[in-house]
Amino acid sequence: MIGVLATVSYAGVQALALTGVHQDIAGSQRGFAGGGFIELQIGGKRIRLHFEGVPVVSVPQSASAHYGQATPAVGILDGALRFGLDRQGALFLGIGADVINQHTPLPNLDQEVASRLAGLRYELGYRMAIGSSHFLEALVGAVPSLYGTDIYTYGYAHAAEDEPELASEVDYSVAYGIHSRHDELLIGLRAINFASRFTATGAAADRNAGFGLMAEWRALAAPKTEGP
Repeated sequence: MIGVLATVSYAGVQALALTGVHQDIAGSQRGFAGGGFIELQIGGKRIRLHFEGVPVVSVPQSASAHYGQATPAVGILDGALRFGLDRQGALFLGIGADVINQHTPLPNLDQEVASRLAGLRYELGYRMAIGSSHFLEALVGAVPSLYGTDIYTYGYAHAAEDEPELASEVDYSVAYGIHSRHDELLIGLRAINFASRFTATGAAADRNAGFGLMAEWRALAAPKTEGP
């Protein structure tokens, strides 16, 4: 039977539709968000470099009595060097870095919060062929420690304040894919869990957890198949 190799080089776009919860000192807010990632992978079966990112985009939240109509702008970039653990590279480990930028105006407080967090990223992934043109793909990514600083600025006469922050992030995905000579289409589920705290006091800063549908299209640079 002919199987589908681990995809080695491609450029793609992943769309997400998530439902989740945001928690901070003002309480919890549940909501829905949509977005997407740009994907790029370059390399071979044993060693390949993968990038995933989204430019800074604004995501309106439901208005709260504490903050008013907050509209966070968030940008994410992660990259990892992936090492195939088997002959075909279907099972792999990855190590790299993750960077998260955010800027949030809080109108009721006449305040804005901005931060940049960065840390080492670790990955474990597996791709299983199903016949000649179908496959399952699973990935777990984790950033145990993201370091950065929340910078608070005010619309009135008040000095800016810096609050050092420590965060962690874990994401999971599983998808069913269809492989053709020139491209691939995947549909599946993805979950993201982010939590942070202020390092000076140990108090919780915020937590964001979401789960939902993902769809991805990949343009393949070097699609191949394997023998029995």
